[in-house]
Amino acid sequence: MKPTAARFKPTRGLFGQSPPKKQMHPSYRFLKESPRNRSTRAMINEAFARFPDRDGNFVEQFQTTGFDNRTFELYVSELLHSEGFTMIGNAHHPDFSVEKGGVRIHIECTTANRTDKGGSRLIPYEPTNTRDLDIQDIRDRSENDIPVRIGGALRNKLLHRIDKKRNPKAYWQLPHVTGQPFVIAVQSFHEHGSLGFGGAATAFYLYGIRQSPSWDDSGRLIIEQKQIARHVSGDKDIPSGFFNLEGTEHVSAVLWTNAGTVPKFMRVALAGPYPDEDVTMLRFGTMNDPDPNAHQPLPFAYIVGDPGTPEETWGQEAMLIHNPNALHPVPPGLFETVTETVLENGRPVDTIKSGFLPYTSLSQVFAGPGGREGAMDFGDRVYDSLVQIFAANDPKHA
Repeated sequence: MKPTAARFKPTRGLFGQSPPKKQMHPSYRFLKESPRNRSTRAMINEAFARFPDRDGNFVEQFQTTGFDNRTFELYVSELLHSEGFTMIGNAHHPDFSVEKGGVRIHIECTTANRTDKGGSRLIPYEPTNTRDLDIQDIRDRSENDIPVRIGGALRNKLLHRIDKKRNPKAYWQLPHVTGQPFVIAVQSFHEHGSLGFGGAATAFYLYGIRQSPSWDDSGRLIIEQKQIARHVSGDKDIPSGFFNLEGTEHVSAVLWTNAGTVPKFMRVALAGPYPDEDVTMLRFGTMNDPDPNAHQPLPFAYIVGDPGTPEETWGQEAMLIHNPNALHPVPPGLFETVTETVLENGRPVDTIKSGFLPYTSLSQVFAGPGGREGAMDFGDRVYDSLVQIFAANDPKHA
């Protein structure tokens, strides 16, 4: 069965027949050519029809060297549309200027990328990493690698100047941005599996705070926290607490996500406007445990689009981390589906907007005859494995 018709017919697309002048990105090639991606292509083309391509080079970069970065920008665009923001103006910088309820905010997107560019090869991002088999290594990377990589991307935007040679201005100094909230949206592709890290590592870096669980004599959960001075990864050594650095008062908040990817568009397509009976998609990972005494996430697994499964929103995996020192704060509650994190009495506090809040997930596609049965069998086995892994590494019973 072909995907259902679009809710409107896009007037432009990302998958034209003309080959790009530069080397085609392997991830783009697979997205363009694989029959199992026909629903995803329809969803992405629909999203692109709403996207404000102000530089005019989106298509070329999406097809070649900027595939991951541009997919992330397309995700941010869909998130803003789903949240009821209206795109305003036609300035090239920042990436998005939007308005909602009389409030204007401006968003610049950035990604933490690989330092090894692969020479003349374009290296597609892989969702897993052999290093992920070592729990302690995961903790070390969460506490140091992620902050260093995210910090580098944010600092580059902080120091960037528009029209550097003639009339250099920071983003917040641009006439249409001055006096209004400025947000940096960030996602990390710096290594294979980097999207498997939740937003907590980024929030702790921004505030310069690390939290860990402990328990009192009655077994009640107590969250302990301490100030962190620095993060060290390889030959990189950076101060913690981005929001405490000089100049960051101009950054109202950081919008973090690990969902600005093709699988996100595919899940939304299959569960929504573009179902495909020849494709079954299994999603599994970790989610928030609503128990106030919980100290680690819960595992989950489900078939995308099945009755009774969680409804997926564009903002489900996103966090808006507010700067307590911002000159022009983003009003709390402006985003309706995005988790918001603020500093209250020196402690990071989350406001969760979704009943189902995934922290990290992987999506596995099963195509053709027997695909659904294969997905259900694999889902049962991976869920059991996740339960065992969490039990074996439970800090409460270490």
